[in-house]
Amino acid sequence: MTLSTISPKNQTTLSARHLKSLRLRPGMRLKQWVEQGKIILEPIEDISTAFGALKPKRKFVSIEAETAAMERAVAGQVAGKGRRP
Repeated sequence: MTLSTISPKNQTTLSARHLKSLRLRPGMRLKQWVEQGKIILEPIEDISTAFGALKPKRKFVSIEAETAAMERAVAGQVAGKGRRP
């Protein structure tokens, strides 16, 4: 059992052990309600948590394409088209 205190701002801290066991992270939202004299907290899976699963895969570029891009950049600087520091 873990004990916590309610602050003057009506806040409390959840134990690291409980957070880890439930895989709760900063920024996650929790639904809360009272049931039989107890406060129940339940994580909400919303659309923003799903975005992490939708990250695009890394795009790999061939050495030939990278070399061609560098040559174009150098040619642009030689012709005076590039940015100057």
